Parts: sequence; C-alpha cells; structure tokens
Amino acid sequence: MATTKIWDIKGRVDTLINYAANPEKTDGKIYNEKQIQALHDVMNYASDDYKTERSLYVSGVNTTPDTAKKKMHQTKLRYGKTDGIVAFHAIQSFKPGEVTPEIAHEIGRKLAKEMWGDRFEVVIATHLNKEHLHNHFVINSVSFVDGKKCYDNTANYNLMKKISDRLCEEYNLSVIQNPKSKGKHYAEWLAEKNGYPTIRGQIKDELDGIIQGSYTYQSFWMELKRRGYEIKDTGKYIALKPTFSEKYIRLKSLGENYSPEAIKERIIRARNGIKDLDRPKPDYNAWLKKYEPIKLKGFKALYYRYLYLFGKIRKKEPPQRVCFYLREELIKFERYQKQFHFLYDNDIETSGQLIEMKQTAEDRISELTLQRSRLYHKPDAKSEIADINTELKKLRAKFRMCNNILTDSERIAERYNEAQRLEQEATTPQKYKKKDKNDEHTR
Repeated sequence: MATTKIWDIKGRVDTLINYAANPEKTDGKIYNEKQIQALHDVMNYASDDYKTERSLYVSGVNTTPDTAKKKMHQTKLRYGKTDGIVAFHAIQSFKPGEVTPEIAHEIGRKLAKEMWGDRFEVVIATHLNKEHLHNHFVINSVSFVDGKKCYDNTANYNLMKKISDRLCEEYNLSVIQNPKSKGKHYAEWLAEKNGYPTIRGQIKDELDGIIQGSYTYQSFWMELKRRGYEIKDTGKYIALKPTFSEKYIRLKSLGENYSPEAIKERIIRARNGIKDLDRPKPDYNAWLKKYEPIKLKGFKALYYRYLYLFGKIRKKEPPQRVCFYLREELIKFERYQKQFHFLYDNDIETSGQLIEMKQTAEDRISELTLQRSRLYHKPDAKSEIADINTELKKLRAKFRMCNNILTDSERIAERYNEAQRLEQEATTPQKYKKKDKNDEHTR
C-alpha cells in the first residue's frame, strides 16, 4: 500500500541566500534569491543524508543528485521561465513493514520515470527515518524538452496515484481499494503534522460545536450565517467561507462526517442524546509546561499567557464568545510560538531590549555588507564571502524577528485584554443573580 501527496514549491522561504556573491550567478535575468532558496530547501530536505542513510537511496531521472540544482536552474534560464512555481514536491509513502528500502526506491524510480521522465528532471530520495518508508520526489517545474510548465492538477494527481497503485500490485504490495483523501497543500499538511491550527481544522471544530447545539438542519445553517459564514450552494456542492479565510472551502473536502447527509444524521443523533465516542483531546499546552510562568515577566509573560489561552480555546474551555473572538488568531499560533521562543532564549522582557537588539543587528548588517562589497573582485575571497553571507542570514532573521515582535506584541496585548474582558463578562451575570437572591433573604 502506498499513499501519495504532491504540492508546489514557491519562493516562500524568508531566510535568503545572497547568490550575487557568486560571480557565475550575477546575470540579472536569473530568478530571485527567494525562489532559488526554496528550490535548495526542498532538494536538501529530500536528499538529507541522515534520512537516506548516507545517500544510498538517492537517484535522479534526467539528472544526477549532485547536478540536479544546477541543471534545473539552467533549464529555467534557457526558456526564460524563472518566476512562479520553482518545483513540485511529491511523496509516496508505504505501509510500515511492507517494503524494503531497495524495493521502495526501485518503485519510486519507476514511478518518476513513467510520470515525469519524458520531459522533466527529477530527484528521488527514499527516507528511512520513519516506520513507514517513503519516497520524496523533487520535480522541476519547467520541461528541459520544450520549456513547458508542469501542472499539479487533479488529472495529473490521479494519474500519479494510478501508477503508484499499479506498481504496488506488480510488487505484491497492498493497495488502497477506496481512497477517500485528496492531496493537501504542503503548508496545511505540515501544520497538521506538527499539531498546529489550520483553517480547515478550525472550520471542522466550529461545525462540530454548531452541530451539537442545533435542533434542526435549518437552525444549523442559520447559526453558520450568524457567525459570519458565507455559503455557496451550486446544487452540485456546498462551500463555506468563514471570516478568517479568503477562500471558500467545500464541505466534502472536510471529510465524510461533513457532507450534508452526515450533518443531518449527526444533528438527529445530538438531538436524541446519542453521543459519539470522542477521541481523547490532546493537551495543546503540554509544550508550555516546561516553562515556569511565575518567573516570566514583560513580553515573555504576555506571550506565555496568550499561547496558553490558545490551547484552552482549542479544547473549548473558555466561554464561546472568547473562542469566537480569537478564532482568526489561532492561524498565527506558529508565528507567535517562534516569537515566544526567541524572547525566552534571548531573555527579552521589554521593548527597550528589543529595540537595542534590533539596532545592534542593523549596525552589524551594514558593517558586513560594506565588508563584503570590497571582497567581490578578489578571486580568492569566496570562502570569506560565504562566511559573511552566513552571518548576514542570521542577523537579518534576528532583525526581522525584533520588528515582528514589536508590531505583534501590541496586537497580542490588545486581543488578550479583550478576551479577558469577554470572559469576565460571561461569568458576571451569574454572580449578580446570586447576589440578588441573598438580598431578598435579608429583607
């Protein structure tokens, strides 16, 4: 049995490598550093020595692993197609214990040759670092034959699954008879893998809550509209767009439990008091427990409380108004988590400390940039320039992080204070009722 996924790789990496330092890469027509870095990132990940056991299971189609990056760059440059998607990253994952590394890699090579081998350069790497062996494919987005672009559409994805299933049958491996899942975008797959909130996950959580509280199918849709959802019903499918998403999400893409028929059935079950057995809810705040909140001050304490509140919201512990108010913020969990780690690791508590660190980084960046410019025309300075680029990369990341925290911390403080007010407001009426009853007894 082998499952498959595929997604596009764009210039999405913030930490850039300065290719201008390389005399061979100074042609201004070459695509930007962001796109180059994205291609390098996915290539390096796919052929990581540890995961492939010293690169024993890394090979190429129409290229070699050692020359793949250069050849892909040259193909794009030759046809003048250096913008947009720089590559595609696909995965073929096998059932644990069902296949050996040699067979897994052999199947991966055959899949790559049949699927892309007539027109594209491909790198295949078999990862052995999980119980389930899996192949990574890095496919150039531009054909070396005619310069036409590769497209990740439904027909091509279905063809990839079909070829993979046929090859598994040829090697006497099991095959998924009724596949129900579709390929996911890489960002969504990675977020789910790491336990981070996603837009689809939030929609499913909210739908679950509305289903439990709805008495009829009509009241379910009324509540969705009340919460700001836009609903598109074409007759063929139903799609939703919450306030925290820019795109419509089809109900059927959320899973079999969210089809109109399944929602109707779940409402009836909830109305009749029939409870489905829920899986144990994960502890979303487990990672925070290694920190001592009593010793945290300033920015560190603010981020700690805010991230802790996120975990409570995902478990639906705070009042509904608080959950509703902060649902858009949940998507930024990973961003805020990184900022918290940065503040904690650098022992930063005040804006003054952040501004000082930002200024120090900025001064050092200017100094190194000037130093590097004086080395460009020296043929023996490549190593020194590479060292400067490495340091510049870290300094720019630090500079951006300081800027982001200075901006985000104001928003976090405002949102956290408002959430606290809403939570207090939700509990206040109960206190007043108790007080009124006590007053009646004293009269």
